[in-house]
Amino acid sequence: MELIELFNNEIRRVWDEETQQWYLVIVDVVAVLSESKNPTGYLKDLRRRDQGLKEGWGQIATPLVVETAGGKQKINCADQEGILRIIQSIPSKNAEPFKKWLAKVGSEAINERQNKRLAYHKKLKETQEKFYKNIKERGVDDEGFLRVVRAGDESLFDGTDMNEKYSISKEDDPDDFMDSILLTGKTFATEISNHTVKQKNLQGEKNISEEHKASNKEIRSVLMKKEVTPEELPPEEDIKKMQSPTKPKKKNLKGKGEDKA
Repeated sequence: MELIELFNNEIRRVWDEETQQWYLVIVDVVAVLSESKNPTGYLKDLRRRDQGLKEGWGQIATPLVVETAGGKQKINCADQEGILRIIQSIPSKNAEPFKKWLAKVGSEAINERQNKRLAYHKKLKETQEKFYKNIKERGVDDEGFLRVVRAGDESLFDGTDMNEKYSISKEDDPDDFMDSILLTGKTFATEISNHTVKQKNLQGEKNISEEHKASNKEIRSVLMKKEVTPEELPPEEDIKKMQSPTKPKKKNLKGKGEDKA
């Protein structure tokens, strides 16, 4: 549901072709929510009381041509974000449904972001599992796999100890605290390594480790060109706290001796 759907026809609105979005007449919104007989005066008082609203008014209000009883006139309007900012400053029971809607939308946005991160984390672990099965057939045991993954991380993070960087214990998996960019980067690097190991028919831990280091170095190079330093990205919430406790746990590579995948 869009914000505009919460209002009735008392609110005049204008479609802006340049921004491709609806703008609502600010004074109409204030009149409906405040029930003031002088919404223009109420708005002036609101701006005087709310310093943040006053200082940001230039970014909130946009004069647009609106049909009025006296013909077309330019009146201050605001887009959805601007209207929500104004609503937050109105101490009225009529504003509560909008504040609840805002809280709901905010919660949904957070959940969507978390769900994406969960999906990226799951993809990384599945990719690491495929890589493990591939190199296990090429002379790399469980402990060797752990060393290969660590070698890749050393290249990606330029030798930085991410457990120390994230202030987590040595038993924690840094992957569980990485953001979507790093999870995606590590997945891509692992996919490349897995493909190249098969294509070149690489054998033994040393050769495979060098290949995985090279893949991660490439990912680091791409990120650095975008002015993203992998080891400087802040940690996210522990992924385990975001996972449903009712879902069965997937096999963890840590069980093969991996404590830093």
